[in-house]
Amino acid sequence: MKLILKALKYFGILILIVASIAGTFFYCFLTINDSIYLETTQELTAEFGEFEEGEILKKERIAPLKVWVISWMGVIKPEFKRLNRTNLYRIAYKSDGLIVHGLMAEPKAEGSYPCLIYNRGGNRNAGRLSFRQATEFMIPYADNGYVVIASNYRGNNGGEGADEFGGSDVNDIMNLIPVLAELKNADTSRIGLLGHSRGGMMTYLALKNHGVFKTGVVIAGSADKFKAIEHRPEMGQYVYAEMMPNYDTNRDEVLASRSVVRWPEKLDNVPLLLLHGTADDRVLYEEAESVAFKLDSLNRNYQFVSFEGDDHSLRNNSEKSKALINDWLDKYLRDARPFDESEHRITIPTK
Repeated sequence: MKLILKALKYFGILILIVASIAGTFFYCFLTINDSIYLETTQELTAEFGEFEEGEILKKERIAPLKVWVISWMGVIKPEFKRLNRTNLYRIAYKSDGLIVHGLMAEPKAEGSYPCLIYNRGGNRNAGRLSFRQATEFMIPYADNGYVVIASNYRGNNGGEGADEFGGSDVNDIMNLIPVLAELKNADTSRIGLLGHSRGGMMTYLALKNHGVFKTGVVIAGSADKFKAIEHRPEMGQYVYAEMMPNYDTNRDEVLASRSVVRWPEKLDNVPLLLLHGTADDRVLYEEAESVAFKLDSLNRNYQFVSFEGDDHSLRNNSEKSKALINDWLDKYLRDARPFDESEHRITIPTK
């Protein structure tokens, strides 16, 4: 009986320890966005302070203790081990005189690294940069040897100005280039783009006759606003009409200016990787197909990877898609190799 009671005592202690560890992890994971999310410009100023004359960047590590705790879950989820090898920052930077919020991830090891600009999806604060987005779209590439930076776009997450969903907010991407030049470990002669959903549209717009980026990667990218409205009419009423200047008076021109299928010849001729799930119910697979057909007609350097049965986030092929993107970036951004893909189109079968 004494042995049983003693065993129960130690078992209870073990359960308490495990529960404490799990509780600490979940607390850190569920509250870490408190260090990222802001609601007003006053909060942004309070967090970062006033910009001095000529200053264009302020950055702060995001909750280092919470990140460290979460990294220990790499024992269960190996992707969290990447947090041990990278630094994650929140940033405030100047864009057209406005203060804009964003995130940045970099390797911990010293060196000179190529740069990747991640363009987020969503509209306004829906889809704003979060810890989850950082671990999905930034940390995996920082861990592979890239300085990765992202904008919340003007008017969002406490930033000044107004988000125009593909209007003047495109400058918030371009104005990350001088911000990167402020970083000692950033090689600004090698900058690429990665965009998801609305961020795909932003990537196409940033590749429109700018001639500064070495490659682009688009995941489930919005490419045809006319088709988007047919598929999701609420986008026209509640997003485009409210965010795009002159939408009510000049609808077709406004939509065309944000639809790469209407001007593919204006894209910089750099290697372009498209990834899209055939079961995407938010941005139709047909939009990516249309871009691929246009690029074919222009004899451009691209590859279109279709994921059979996968969704808007490529949930069934998360690690596979990251591996494909890292391989692409290593070839055409890090190593600046000539385009040498034997196939323009690849299909990844359903798992």
